[in-house]
Amino acid sequence: MKRYTIPTIFFTIGVILQYTFYFSWVSFTLLAVSCLLLALFLYSLDFQKPEHLNDADPNLNNEVLLENNPHTDVVFDTETSLPSIPSNAEPKPKDILWKKDPILLAREQIHLAERSLFCETVKEFPFPFLTEKLTSIQYVYYDGKEFKECYWQKAGMMVETDDNPVEWEEYEESKVKELLPAISIDKRKLYIPLTMNAQLFGFLCFSTKESWNESEIQSYWEKSTIISEKIMVKREYAKVTKHPISKLYNVSHFYQMAKSVFESKEKVTLILFKFIDTNFQSEIAIGLNELGKQNGVIGLGLYQLEENLYAAIISNAKLDVFSEFFKQFIEELDSLGFPSEVALGYSNQSIPGIKFDVWIKAAYKSLEESILSHAA
Repeated sequence: MKRYTIPTIFFTIGVILQYTFYFSWVSFTLLAVSCLLLALFLYSLDFQKPEHLNDADPNLNNEVLLENNPHTDVVFDTETSLPSIPSNAEPKPKDILWKKDPILLAREQIHLAERSLFCETVKEFPFPFLTEKLTSIQYVYYDGKEFKECYWQKAGMMVETDDNPVEWEEYEESKVKELLPAISIDKRKLYIPLTMNAQLFGFLCFSTKESWNESEIQSYWEKSTIISEKIMVKREYAKVTKHPISKLYNVSHFYQMAKSVFESKEKVTLILFKFIDTNFQSEIAIGLNELGKQNGVIGLGLYQLEENLYAAIISNAKLDVFSEFFKQFIEELDSLGFPSEVALGYSNQSIPGIKFDVWIKAAYKSLEESILSHAA
């Protein structure tokens, strides 16, 4: 009966206040209804408590329950937790890293390295549309043997195309290979070679719905030299910073970038990789570089320091992600028939007061310990 003391007191106080200040049948009715609803609510609690006790696990210790609930008129049962529903859902499978054969992927990356440089340059420095006469521009790359499409441009829109062969006449092709411009027989296309220092990088194909004149060639050829110069600069930079065979960053570029990162006080870790008794080490390293960049876990990319020694500078925030990636990388290689044993050395730049040369030497020392542990 103690439950109904609260609505009774509430109703009594309300009536006294009504007669003392101002009486209204509307407010009196609302008071009565609210007190009645409160009483019904408290009354319903009498039926809820036994249900909880009946549904409880029979293995529970009743004495413990009584100790935790010494009062029989508790309004909310805080001791009974909601049942947890076990999930039968399987964890989401990881995406496969190696979607191509490791050897095939590596050879493709080496073959596409200069094409990627060409495409990157023309996208960064597109040819300006000079007149309304010009309807579109086709950017074509030359690998020393074949011409392949790269980009197609119309006004301010550039679209990357598939690696398709060029459809043109033998006369037009021979003129471009001679590093000379050419106009198609129907005069709807103007071919301007992209060349510098007697090297042919590719060509630009200018299309029009009207017709090209010989007098227009010079202006287009002069303006195209800007793109040729940019391609030449990027090629020379790649020769200085990339390994000539693997096309990975070389050792001189590694020390330059490592010094820059170290002085910037970024929280990074230097990781050294040395393949032990592993076939196709160079191809696997190229695959590690490409897949690592695709998954955003290897920073700027992999550096080749020696014939079978590689390095990466990875942000500390991505170390756990990289660790999971590298574990999957090696497991998939093993399943593909390329068992790989890799010794790892690392050095954390965030150690207080560490110097640059000590940071590098610590990674090499860690690598030596890893090699010895593999040998044991």
